[in-house]
Amino acid sequence: MKISKIIFLIFILLTLINIVNAESSQFPITNILLKVTPVQDVILEGKPAVFDIEITNNKEGGEIKSIITDSNWRKESNYGFYKIDSGRTLKDTIKFYPIGKLAPGKYSLNVRTYLTSKPEEYTDTNFIITVVPYKDLIEAKYEYNPQGLSPNKENIVTLKLRNRQSLNIENLNVKIISEILNQNFNTDLMNNEEKDFPFTINLGNIKEGDYETNIFILLDNNIAANVTELLKIGIYSDVKESKKEEFSFLTKTLEITKKNNGNNIAKETYTKTFSSFQNLFTKVNPEPSNIEKLDGAYQYKWDFTLNPGDSYFILIKTSYGKPIIILLIIILLIYLVYRRNYAGLTMTKKVLLLRSKEGNIAGLKILLILKNQGNLLRNVRIEDIIPGVLELPHEYGTLKPNSTKQGVTGSIVNWEILQLLKGEERVIAYKMKSRVTNLGQLTLPKATCRYKDNEGKISVVRSNSPML
Repeated sequence: MKISKIIFLIFILLTLINIVNAESSQFPITNILLKVTPVQDVILEGKPAVFDIEITNNKEGGEIKSIITDSNWRKESNYGFYKIDSGRTLKDTIKFYPIGKLAPGKYSLNVRTYLTSKPEEYTDTNFIITVVPYKDLIEAKYEYNPQGLSPNKENIVTLKLRNRQSLNIENLNVKIISEILNQNFNTDLMNNEEKDFPFTINLGNIKEGDYETNIFILLDNNIAANVTELLKIGIYSDVKESKKEEFSFLTKTLEITKKNNGNNIAKETYTKTFSSFQNLFTKVNPEPSNIEKLDGAYQYKWDFTLNPGDSYFILIKTSYGKPIIILLIIILLIYLVYRRNYAGLTMTKKVLLLRSKEGNIAGLKILLILKNQGNLLRNVRIEDIIPGVLELPHEYGTLKPNSTKQGVTGSIVNWEILQLLKGEERVIAYKMKSRVTNLGQLTLPKATCRYKDNEGKISVVRSNSPML
């Protein structure tokens, strides 16, 4: 009896050893390594899951294949196969598409990677994908005055939407259907994002009570939310607002008064928007509860509570008088400083007629007057063009030209002055004869002057163009 038990135990032990050897051959150790980074592992029904992978070949180089062993999914990647040399790593993005309709839940997909030359050696990698339903994908609720919406006044109701899942949702269609609020718009929600959508409601004269509103949200023609929420209409509060405006020289004064003529406590808000320019010159009393910058403008917001019979007074005063006077003084000072230090060089061209004994024009005398109204100038070069009907100058003043050049249609005369001191004035004079008996109406060309200032900047000025 004991011998038979021993034989039976030995048989069981040998069987277990064979099973272990069989499992080892099904899951051999390989030198192909996979690093997986989820990009989108939470998906909606029918949408693809996305993963980034890095494949490292620690063995001999060759062609590597990666296949999915689960028939409920289809794999897409950028490669039909991977050609990876030994010791190298390749990156890829793969997508898993469900085949048919899968129930919501968590799925483990097995991907087998192997060298095509040695398919018996492979690496199995599990990809975890969570499929979530469209139903109840979005949480929707209202936020508004807890005392209820007030009839006969403007109310703000905020629709708060929350994405319950860790996935990005685009082009949600949101519809609100009710007796007191109707909206239809599209929006996006990133993973686990919350968004607020404020709406203004003017109720008019409406009874107190709870009013049903249906919030219906579609995504790809699938219902992502279908919620019924109540909006409460509160007790009637009759708050009157009056405004008084006064205008004087460059000053505007606005007085706002709000009075509660109702029979209950009223929580009130007053907002006023000012441009950036207006904001610089506006004072208010009392100070606002909040100042918010919106698209370059400033929105002042006063929050206050009015008991029955109470009034709230806001004074807004915008005055441009004193700032404008200061601004004009600053501009004047800048202009005076500029005129004193940066006015630069001016050049005026004057012409005197030289007549013969018979009274005809025998020649011309030209005066080029240079005035330095700025700082020290260097390398001052003057160029004047002599029309072809006139000869080259035959007589010069104290400043002789550095060069003259005879051309076909005219001549060019050049002078060079090493420097002009601040406030210095120079006059270049020269005479020239006419080639013709009667010059008639003649317009002389502009003279040109080039110079350098203290900073080495080259500037050019031109004279006037006098006419005979």
